[in-house]
Amino acid sequence: MAKAVLVMDMPESCSKCKFLYEFQGVKKCQLMNVLNNGASRMSQNTFTVKRHGKCPLCELPEEMEVCGKCPQPGKPASSYRFGWNACLKAILGDK
Repeated sequence: MAKAVLVMDMPESCSKCKFLYEFQGVKKCQLMNVLNNGASRMSQNTFTVKRHGKCPLCELPEEMEVCGKCPQPGKPASSYRFGWNACLKAILGDK
């Protein structure tokens, strides 16, 4: 099955997340609801402080530092770090 990526700002807590909704007075997470077959209840006293421990949102990794020696004129860039950083830029829409 094909994979997809949604790029959004990482919320500090569940209360600031775009996937939070309330149903019959109970705050729930749409993502966890889908992934856990309806079991998306969150601790009502901590959802404003932090994200749930099982939150499926993952932060993007940082770009890797590239040595100043690569690429050298007339030689192919051998570092996988160029590809890593290019991939992150493509995901973020940076050119």
